[in-house]
Amino acid sequence: MRRTSATFLTAFAIGVVYAATGTDPAQHVNPFIGTKNGGHVFAGATLPYGSVKAGADSSSSDNQGGFVSDGSPIQGISQLHDDGTGGGASLGNFPFLPLTSKECAGNDLTKCTLDPTFRSLAHGDPTASPGFFSIPLENGVTAEVTVTQHAALHQFTYAAGTDQLLFLLDLTTDLSRSYQGNGAVDISTANNGTRITGTGRFLPSFGEGSYQVFFCFDSRAFEQAKFFHNSSTDHIITYTNVTQSFSSEIGNQNPAGVLMAFSPAGTGVLTVRMGVSWTSTAKACSFAEAEIPDLEAFDSVKAAARATWNNALEAIEVDATGVSEDEQQLFWSSFYRTLISPTNITGDNPLWVSSEPFWDSFYCIWDSFRVVHPLWSIVSPVAQAEVVRALIDIFRHTGWLPDCRMSLDKGFTQGGSNADSLLSDSFVKGIKAGIDWETGLEAMIKDATVPGDFSVQGRGGIAARKLHGFVPVGDTSDNPPNEGPNTRSGSRLLEYAYNDFGIALVAKGLGMAADFSHFVNQSGDWHNIWNPDASSAGFNGFIQPRNADGTFFLNPQFDLNGKFDPTHCSPVNGHTDCFLNPTGGEFYEASSWEYSFYVPHDMARLIELMGGSNTFSARLDTFFEQGFHDIGDEPGFLPTYLYNYVGQPVKTVDRVDSILTQFFNTSLNGLPGNDDSGAMAAYVVWSHLGFFPVAGQNTYLLNRPFFPQTTIRNGATGAVATITATNFGAANKYIQSAKLNGQTYTKNWISHELFASGGTLELIMGPGNNSLWGTRKEDLPPSLSTGGFR
Repeated sequence: MRRTSATFLTAFAIGVVYAATGTDPAQHVNPFIGTKNGGHVFAGATLPYGSVKAGADSSSSDNQGGFVSDGSPIQGISQLHDDGTGGGASLGNFPFLPLTSKECAGNDLTKCTLDPTFRSLAHGDPTASPGFFSIPLENGVTAEVTVTQHAALHQFTYAAGTDQLLFLLDLTTDLSRSYQGNGAVDISTANNGTRITGTGRFLPSFGEGSYQVFFCFDSRAFEQAKFFHNSSTDHIITYTNVTQSFSSEIGNQNPAGVLMAFSPAGTGVLTVRMGVSWTSTAKACSFAEAEIPDLEAFDSVKAAARATWNNALEAIEVDATGVSEDEQQLFWSSFYRTLISPTNITGDNPLWVSSEPFWDSFYCIWDSFRVVHPLWSIVSPVAQAEVVRALIDIFRHTGWLPDCRMSLDKGFTQGGSNADSLLSDSFVKGIKAGIDWETGLEAMIKDATVPGDFSVQGRGGIAARKLHGFVPVGDTSDNPPNEGPNTRSGSRLLEYAYNDFGIALVAKGLGMAADFSHFVNQSGDWHNIWNPDASSAGFNGFIQPRNADGTFFLNPQFDLNGKFDPTHCSPVNGHTDCFLNPTGGEFYEASSWEYSFYVPHDMARLIELMGGSNTFSARLDTFFEQGFHDIGDEPGFLPTYLYNYVGQPVKTVDRVDSILTQFFNTSLNGLPGNDDSGAMAAYVVWSHLGFFPVAGQNTYLLNRPFFPQTTIRNGATGAVATITATNFGAANKYIQSAKLNGQTYTKNWISHELFASGGTLELIMGPGNNSLWGTRKEDLPPSLSTGGFR
């Protein structure tokens, strides 16, 4: 049990380095930001991309991320979570709960309250930091947990004088109460210890299918224990005494679990190790033993976890002179959350045998391709290369790239085949390590050309789009086999068009000239649902879905008096539909007002259609000022930077500042919506760095930095990129001039070359919002119609 572990010692060594240098960005991380009012942030303990995410689960309707800062009592402390998701509550498997005679009268294990709602315990103020979570419960027990990649180490400190430490291991409860059976438990006692292994089958929270997950529990020896389960015939809880060994199939006997009583052993502290595997109980035990060889090493494991986080966070180094602690906390907490998901479960893949990396919890790529994975391309390119390899390997073994995936299962597709844009983003930025890009292009082309079950993979309306040049409303020519919603024809076409542009870029890079030409042409299909006569708020021309006969579609429920309403699905109308439901409409989670700005590959043509630069700028102003913009969903990110395309970077500065001030802060409800696996967090990070990715292409739009100097180290190439803001200060927020590697630089955008090869971008800041920097036609970001990307 005390053999050394390379994983443990490496992490601990990192901790020694950080202690010596005094560098500790983790000190600025507040894991509780966004744990209230729908942020669904996971506040518990995990590592960067960690498989295990352990923390308390609130008995709340808002508990998608586990713990909620709404005062709800705690129903358990479980081992697996997703971060910041919408949909249903995710994971929360195999929860623990420390109990006392208050919950189990007379320390009688048959008198413990078992129902998760009624057993829930009120709590005091929790504390957390990267890799650690602690919460005091009303029964006098303080629960703490820290983690490694595949295991959690829990420490429960009972009140002084407690004569028996009572403990519940729940085998069938998860956050969404989705247990499907196929459970089993094995209990053994040897060498003064307790080992419990088990498994169960559960449902994903935003997808189809089911998943099996396994655990390995270790603690000191119990004094007494009982296995309980719900009788399948009379629904009465049955208890079985456990002595030295016990095994049982659980089947559908839900609830089921193990109740234990331990001696206080003089300290009143109970330490529990929990390994988790997607493959087997044997692997769960192997992970636990290798990563946490000593159950009494809680402080060392906690320190190693923090050191691992510091190592990841130090991809970015900032000079914080003149920057408030609150601003630093917002930045570092956001950066921290961008590294929580997806999860690296390489070596623990039960679905197929492969030497490729295996990653899970892409929840969902529709959210993360825009900001999270472009961020990984500069701060964690090694991990991003593994993600690309994993996605391509999913294609090899399932036949498709996913748009969403969690708990080993296929997740629901929200819009386009956006793994195409994720791959194109990495390709054009030179991320190549171990990647078979020819197979990657094959997977992307299949998305665009072969009908599939577009509710979970691929695209819909392929044949109809080929015929009409757009996806008609209500098209059922390739209806999903599972009868998923045939909606979102407007937003799907816009995303398909941009996905096609990404395919073209990869084809070009691989020398496939014919494919490049074909997909560039097809990426212009967005224009086929542009209605120049649609109007709203004094502006003409909007994206409007079309019927198969070519007429523009009017929804009789919302488009009254024969007039298309582009504001539908915007915040001014309550945003109560436009989701994955049969009546969700033709746009997903945003309005035509918002989607009409989504042509990232040819903004110049869009600007012309909207009436030119001045009208485009005024239209953006109205979009924000009239409340049509929704920053709470990911399509709202890019529009805040679009002023750069008309040579008005000073308006980008003002708009982004306004959005950050109004919608993002360090409070418990400091997010405008679900964190969406770090997407909201990534928007904050980019906006503080002073540049923003146009995901899927080699373009970053420049803004003002929030730090006087930022250094970004490329973990793949060793290159160092430095962005300096000369004359940095609250009043000097506008770029007056710039130099790139010592040479005058006038463009209001940069390419990935700065981060791949290294260099210095110096921005000369000043108070004047009449700066001419970045305003000329030749300073604008690339567009297809003006010769860009050719």
